[in-house]
Amino acid sequence: MTGQYDYQKYRVLFVDDEVQTTDLVCEYLMDTFEVVPAYNAEEAWTKFEEDPDSFAVVVTDQRMPGDQGTDLLEKIRSLRPRTIRILCTAYADIDAAIDSVNKGAIYKYITKPVETPELEMNIMRAMEFYLIQRERDLLMREKLSALQRLMMTDRLISLGVFAAGLNHHMRNGLTAVKTFLDLAPLKLQSENVSLESLRNPNYWNDFYATAQESMQKVLDLLKEVQEIPEPPPVPDDDQVDLNVVIRDALERVKGELANRSISVDFSAAEVPAIAASRGMIARLFDLLLRDESANANEGGALRIFLEPQASVDDKAGVHVVLEDDGPGLTTENLQCLFDPFFTRRGQPDQYGINLLAAFFLVHHHSGTISAEKSEQGGVRFDIWLPVDPSSMPSLQGEEAFLQRVMEAERAWEKKLIGE
Repeated sequence: MTGQYDYQKYRVLFVDDEVQTTDLVCEYLMDTFEVVPAYNAEEAWTKFEEDPDSFAVVVTDQRMPGDQGTDLLEKIRSLRPRTIRILCTAYADIDAAIDSVNKGAIYKYITKPVETPELEMNIMRAMEFYLIQRERDLLMREKLSALQRLMMTDRLISLGVFAAGLNHHMRNGLTAVKTFLDLAPLKLQSENVSLESLRNPNYWNDFYATAQESMQKVLDLLKEVQEIPEPPPVPDDDQVDLNVVIRDALERVKGELANRSISVDFSAAEVPAIAASRGMIARLFDLLLRDESANANEGGALRIFLEPQASVDDKAGVHVVLEDDGPGLTTENLQCLFDPFFTRRGQPDQYGINLLAAFFLVHHHSGTISAEKSEQGGVRFDIWLPVDPSSMPSLQGEEAFLQRVMEAERAWEKKLIGE
């Protein structure tokens, strides 16, 4: 983490049953931190529980009426393990110290009396530790997300190379088979052979229909693989309103959704237009909605909503959520959702190519797509698309990202050894 620390970005919870001392300490610290006072463990827990993500540091006395300081720290640890916990007590109590380490897993143990400037310095170090920890966690998530995208992109590129190499040869071979199947009835007529004269004409008719159907499935699959898009050769100047794109896509698949009685909850939202290929973005939502129409619960519900959302680099973008109410997937299956030929329901006649192509469409617009378990019990897709893809970091941005990672790791190591 670089630059000046923002000590008021998160709050400090200060807990002590000595009212006058607590008020004076909080007044002293207010210039540096946003301090929330509490006069016992129960009050402190109530305030913390109301908005746990807003607190970075908790400083508590040990001996108070009601719950002890270690009890409070243990509860805080169970709810938000990353919150920095400091125990401050006037008693040289070895049992309290042991409890605070074993139960509260504290950051620091301070013995009273402590000078207010010293307490301020300890809280500053704790706040820095928390901020660095959050930056490190954010970078780790970014690294994992980047690694996932890299692996998926590599898999897609490999699939594209494989398809390009085999597509020509496979189509040549299949053309001969397809031609034979198409011409077979005419050839039989020219040979004066009637299917009705055969001992089991139904068998030959059914087999012929199955062969034609299977051949068409193979050709459709090759077409889907072939249509996994290449990056646009030049930046596209289309200004795309995602509300319109999604509404139009819903109109195109309404029959498929209606066949399985899937209801849709979607209403337009105030979001900026994005610079994108209109055709590619339309295909993206066609693929996602067709996947939902095939895999969501029959008679289930599909919810779609949009919101403006900036990226971690403060790049303007639009966040789209598309979620169903089931069936759900295991964590392992969710990780495989975009893998080539993975199918959500495990049906052998499903290709599983739609989500793979959707991933590539988002990737080529410098966006992100991920899947997780929905609160409704099904699958939730989170799609983020930048307003201006050309503004997204390229190689230079990747180098800056790596530099941020290394700086955060060095700062983290220094904090761990107490520098």
